[in-house]
Amino acid sequence: MSNTVQKLQPYIRNTNSKPQKKWKFFLIPLFLGIYMIFLSPIVEPSIENILFSVVRNSKSEKFNFLTPVYATSNLGYSYSLSVIGEENPLDMVSSKTKYYIKDPRVLAMSEFLGDYNSPMQPYAEVFVVESDIYGLDWRLVASISGVESAFGNLIPHTGYNNGWGWRGGPAGAYSVFENFGDGIEHVTQRLALGYGISLTPFDIESTYCPPCARNPAHPWANGVTRYMNELEYYLNNLENI
Repeated sequence: MSNTVQKLQPYIRNTNSKPQKKWKFFLIPLFLGIYMIFLSPIVEPSIENILFSVVRNSKSEKFNFLTPVYATSNLGYSYSLSVIGEENPLDMVSSKTKYYIKDPRVLAMSEFLGDYNSPMQPYAEVFVVESDIYGLDWRLVASISGVESAFGNLIPHTGYNNGWGWRGGPAGAYSVFENFGDGIEHVTQRLALGYGISLTPFDIESTYCPPCARNPAHPWANGVTRYMNELEYYLNNLENI
């Protein structure tokens, strides 16, 4: 009897294991069905977004943009093309291509007069335009006003708008101008026609300020020259001012 039981035991174990295997077999498609119906619409888009983000971040993209920039040129317009992108030293170098939106001399003149708190600052363009009309150095008339009136801040007679100590009235009286713009136009024209367009402040000094010419220090000519050099510096360093 015991031998019979022993022989039947393997059969009993095998018989009990068959339902378990069948049950496991049905679990797999059941889970797949639940996943496809309920979880797939939620999980798969999230996985795709993560993968796309990784791909996008691994790419190096660069974009061109325009920023206003100034330079020492007589052209009319200015822009500088720069490049932004990954933090690469080569990418941080701005292009040397520049396109000018305004005469840089006007920008330099405006900055210069503004730093001296000059009431002539709104007429920065007039200085440049009038000097070009008569072929005069664009820095000269403004620099003379610096020596004669601290760029219009120290005018002996209020309302004269004469920042050049210009005498053209009756009996050598100081000239009176409606505004600084008219004064710039008048003085520029008279300097060009009366003194010429190639004379330096040292050539002009003996006529414009005789006492200064007799002074070994030549304060008038040196003062005008100093301001002219400052204006040249402003023009050459607009990007840093």
